[in-house]
Amino acid sequence: MRIVTVDPNKCRPNKCGHECFKFCPIVKSGEPKIIQIGEKSVIDEDLCIGCGICVKVCPFKAISVINLPEAAGEPVHRYGQNLFALFGLPIPGESVGILGPNGTGKTTLLNIFAGKIIPNMGNPENDGWIPILEKFSGTEVGKYLKHVSKGELTIAYKPQHITALPKSVKGTVGELLEKVDEQGRLPEILDALGMQHMLNKDVSTLSGGELQKTAIAATLAKDADVYFLDEPGSFLDIFERLRVARAVQNFTKKVFVVEHDLVMLDFLVDELHVTYGKPAVYGVISMRKGVRVGINEFLEGYLSAENVRIRDSKLKFMKSLSHKTGIGTLVSYTDLAVKLGSFDLKVSKGEIKNQEIIGILGRNGTGKTTFIRMLAGLTKPEVGKIDKELEISYKPQYIESPKGEVSRLFKEIRVAKDINLNRDIFSPLQLVHLLDRDFSELSGGELQRVSIGLTLAREADLYLLDEPSAFLDSEQRLNVAKLIKRLIQNSGKSAMVVDHDLMFLDYLSDRVMVFKGEPGVSGEVSSPTKVRLGMNEFLQSVNITLRRDPQTKRPRINKVNSQKDKEQKESGHWYEPL
Repeated sequence: MRIVTVDPNKCRPNKCGHECFKFCPIVKSGEPKIIQIGEKSVIDEDLCIGCGICVKVCPFKAISVINLPEAAGEPVHRYGQNLFALFGLPIPGESVGILGPNGTGKTTLLNIFAGKIIPNMGNPENDGWIPILEKFSGTEVGKYLKHVSKGELTIAYKPQHITALPKSVKGTVGELLEKVDEQGRLPEILDALGMQHMLNKDVSTLSGGELQKTAIAATLAKDADVYFLDEPGSFLDIFERLRVARAVQNFTKKVFVVEHDLVMLDFLVDELHVTYGKPAVYGVISMRKGVRVGINEFLEGYLSAENVRIRDSKLKFMKSLSHKTGIGTLVSYTDLAVKLGSFDLKVSKGEIKNQEIIGILGRNGTGKTTFIRMLAGLTKPEVGKIDKELEISYKPQYIESPKGEVSRLFKEIRVAKDINLNRDIFSPLQLVHLLDRDFSELSGGELQRVSIGLTLAREADLYLLDEPSAFLDSEQRLNVAKLIKRLIQNSGKSAMVVDHDLMFLDYLSDRVMVFKGEPGVSGEVSSPTKVRLGMNEFLQSVNITLRRDPQTKRPRINKVNSQKDKEQKESGHWYEPL
């Protein structure tokens, strides 16, 4: 089967020479109707011979021609002619995770299972349930969809994008949650999520993390047959992600979870489906797998039961770079202190060595961003000093979207002398097709990758990245970590990275800093320490232990009170290093 897609965000007939039409061999042979040029190009899949010439000549890389194996079958759903196609559906279960790259259909399949989308079997003119019910007749999926089509299942759905919540809901958090408390368990849910202090806050004033917890609490409070959680870890720190995971386990009967934090996903669900394909072109849903097997096969890039390779290379967990003795100190600082409003931060003296990456972890509101801003010279300490000024390249937590094309900003920065933009930045971050796009058109993940690229491309002594994994899928996170590590090693420069993804920091860090304190009130941090010691300290504070998967070496959370959990706690090794 062949599918042809044209990305409406990239296709710009008013800015090109209609190369797809001019160079198409079918058009030249006398079939001009194969390609119609309007607001975007429309290509007839039945007439297309799959030569790929249009793909190569399109100046905006808007066209994809994919020859799928017959085993893929017919699409379950397609959004329209030359638009995204989804193949296959997951099998319902008690606790099911969905893992895969952005743009491969995870949210689409959740919407199908929640009854928000009626799957059209690849024909946008189909508007009923009969074709899809006939296709899956006699299967677990068919039985589930039959219940959905008849409205026999009560659904609770937490959407991916929660920042729109204040636009649709007015009043305080308490008022909102009382309206949706269908089980009478709201006090238990609030206690499990640590939300009692938020009840009198107006929804319009909530931070991203507070909005996320409010949306999750509202979902868990409903009396539903099936719960859907689309990226519940976004905007939350590590402590809150684990608290949410435990609450979901305690307050749901059947749950589907889409999540990019592999440590959280592994802890939260029992079964897994992997999505793969070409982002924004097509997606395929794998067979059901155990969560450990599913995550490992995703990292390996090979699905054994399907005999399908989904990636050219493995995502490996290599041992962090070790410091070379006598490599020297880049910058040191004395004890630092600053007061911002009612918040106090105290930092113990320390140093940043040349050619090292320091991972920074801790709860939101304990001063991580404030410390980074002090190093960047944007916040002045009231007590103490940093011994010298450095040339800093800084990616903030919240990214502003300037006007104009992406390529313009790369032309305006002073690129580091050892950086080749195409080789070192554009290719690994997949930015080539974004260079002629306007910033206002970029998604959250695209904006994040561009910002990371700009930060790492600049000439600097120290690179500061605040939550670079936000909005990125699991594969992109590991690729970004690999890129940061390679550039720091090759350049001899240093970096500090704030993030909430434990796997991301575990892979990346040479040393770590653990921020403690009362969120929003006070924070304190000791000098950088060895990864094993810092992770041990942090994990002990949240009462979890991490072991290593024997196959991939990725970190995994032990079940509380399991034999492995007890053994590691008794030995004092809450963290198992590489």
